[in-house]
Amino acid sequence: MTAGNTLDRHVVGHLLAAMGIDAWGVAANVPRLPRAAELPTAISFMVRIAPESLRGLVTGPTRAYLEEYHRLNLALDAGAGALVEELEAHGHHALPVRSTSDKAVPDEPEDDGLGTWFSHKTAATQAGLGWIGKTALFVSAEFGPAVRLATVFTEAELPAGEPITSGRCGTCRACVDACPAGCGRNVTWQAGMPRDQLFDAAACRARMKGQALTTDVCGICVAACPLARELQATPAK
Repeated sequence: MTAGNTLDRHVVGHLLAAMGIDAWGVAANVPRLPRAAELPTAISFMVRIAPESLRGLVTGPTRAYLEEYHRLNLALDAGAGALVEELEAHGHHALPVRSTSDKAVPDEPEDDGLGTWFSHKTAATQAGLGWIGKTALFVSAEFGPAVRLATVFTEAELPAGEPITSGRCGTCRACVDACPAGCGRNVTWQAGMPRDQLFDAAACRARMKGQALTTDVCGICVAACPLARELQATPAK
């Protein structure tokens, strides 16, 4: 693309699809979202976790799941980089928020200059892509919690989606019941709710310290979600 072309949803969607992104949306960043960049538009996008990597996640993480987790982080960072290049080619400012490290429940927000301080879940829910489940997972309306997220901020004008502001898990508590550390509190998420009301992060960290694989990534609650289980019999894109 060149700076002379109009950058619209079609251009953005075509680029992200070419980078292997499975779904995306736009969130308005006015008023500014918590810890967000000072740019008015947040482009949220996701990649689907390969269903086969979720199989066997019963008592703890498997090597296949960890390898998939890291593979998708790299794919998201590549997609964010390509999107930033496209936005800048059209004369727009852009800031990528890279995918997280392997810490699912960090003690403090990180800020290494690459924007790991911002919660991708915030942009995704504000873009209308999904909600937060009962173990504080982002739940995609299309893929359940079996996704990884990234975000790019820009001042390019793109139409924003309708925010989702409350959980849609209903009476389901599969992720709560599956968690061996009892981290979920079986509470329906509402936008702005502190994570501690949904999820016991300290219990999660304590449980992960005893695992054979050195990681803070578990995945049990991801695999337990009925939306994700339905996909485990379906090949990924």
